[in-house]
Amino acid sequence: MPSEKRESRLYYHRLPEFWRKENKLDFLSDNSLGSVDWQRLVPNRKHTWRRTDTEDEFDSFLAIGSKEAKRAKTGNVQTVFKLYSNGILSGRDAYVYGFSGKALWARVAKLAGDYNLKVAEYMQHSVKPNVDDFVDYNKLKWSRNLKRELIREKIVRLSSRNLRESFYRPFTKKWHYFDSILIDELSQQIRIFPTEPSEAENRVICLTDKGSEKPFMTLISDSVPDLHLVGPGASAQCFPFYTYDEDGSNRRENITDYALDQFRSHYNDPAISKWDIFYYVYGILHHPGYRERYALDLKRNLPRIPFAPVFSTPSPGPFPEASGKGSSLGAKLGQVQVFDHPPIAMGGTEGVDSARVGGFWHFSQAGQQLADLHLNYESVDRYGLDWQVERKPPSYRVEKMLPKGKVDSSEGSYKVYETLKYNDTLTLHGIPERAFAYRLGNRSALDWIVDQYRVKTDRRSGISHDPNGYSDDPQYILKLIERVITVIVEGLAQLPFRPESADD
Repeated sequence: MPSEKRESRLYYHRLPEFWRKENKLDFLSDNSLGSVDWQRLVPNRKHTWRRTDTEDEFDSFLAIGSKEAKRAKTGNVQTVFKLYSNGILSGRDAYVYGFSGKALWARVAKLAGDYNLKVAEYMQHSVKPNVDDFVDYNKLKWSRNLKRELIREKIVRLSSRNLRESFYRPFTKKWHYFDSILIDELSQQIRIFPTEPSEAENRVICLTDKGSEKPFMTLISDSVPDLHLVGPGASAQCFPFYTYDEDGSNRRENITDYALDQFRSHYNDPAISKWDIFYYVYGILHHPGYRERYALDLKRNLPRIPFAPVFSTPSPGPFPEASGKGSSLGAKLGQVQVFDHPPIAMGGTEGVDSARVGGFWHFSQAGQQLADLHLNYESVDRYGLDWQVERKPPSYRVEKMLPKGKVDSSEGSYKVYETLKYNDTLTLHGIPERAFAYRLGNRSALDWIVDQYRVKTDRRSGISHDPNGYSDDPQYILKLIERVITVIVEGLAQLPFRPESADD
């Protein structure tokens, strides 16, 4: 007699997002499996097992972008941005990135020479050899894409115009060689930053793609971003304000007319511009309540953009619930407050209903303030750390910085430290704990500086990268540390929204 079929059930228990291995092991040692508060999972209509309580609410917001909109022949699409793109994937970072433009140019010239010689040799064969047996892996890093260009007999033609600055990692600029052969995937960056002049006027919001192994993050850039902006395991998707033809001509705005109509109609404010919407999006994506509430939705989808809750005056106080699409943000984020913020102009247009636009302008202005700080981090005032000279004369050369006295943060979900050993002659003291609160992937901004600004030799190629060659100022890296702390500490303080009480 056949056995009776039994219904299969799947149960799940979620631990805090930033718990470290030790936290999880402690949890397991303190709890038996029977005492865990298990949640039964039931798939949704998309056959997704890990449903969220907010998925319907999230789906009701404006789509930031979509593949369908990217493919559309016209700009008449129902998304905030028409085009978006991955960051560039070089396939050979050690060869085409560098802190020194001069050293990078010499390295790229050798790389191009070695590649072109191999193409010339390949062209001599009447019967083409198997490419995997033909290439020499000791000379350069042969990827699938570079082999494809070899088979097509494409020659690299060097141009100093292709030597450009890039946004390699958070608060870390490097020179790179912007070339369609030596870089595996330029993606649509050729239409976002096609030429050096485009960097002077264009801005792009970079964020972690769906399916990322890293927590959601976003940063603005005015130069070409790398695909792994926050390291391996997280791809960067980039949403520009302008797009161009590949030669840098035909500049056009990438915020859709649909989005402009939606925002103007919702807030009854014809003064709202596409730049205002761009910075509004940047402000929303930094809202701690937005990130916390929709954390799971952001792991499986690109962000969707709600309309900010509205209020009658810009003075500190809770946002009342708004009406219309996206109104649940005000009711469900947990009494989002504004605080310590001066009055903000409501658009300046006669007949505009200020009760409808207050939330928009707070978020848009906050987004612009953050963008200014994040773009101009190399020139902001420095946070005053205590430079302790261990041996005179002090050296300003860095080899590898070492954090001292790491402890758990007050939140317990990441490590903080007050002291950073810069080199054998110099130690920095007085790093505030709140400098570590702003997380970019799994690291704070300061941790990214410590990780990237060190002398490092690529094991495969033997190429050495020295951050001391980036600037003519010997104290550049020291000052960068202090400036990034200022950006993070003051940047968070300037946000006119957070889920806690305004009196905290």
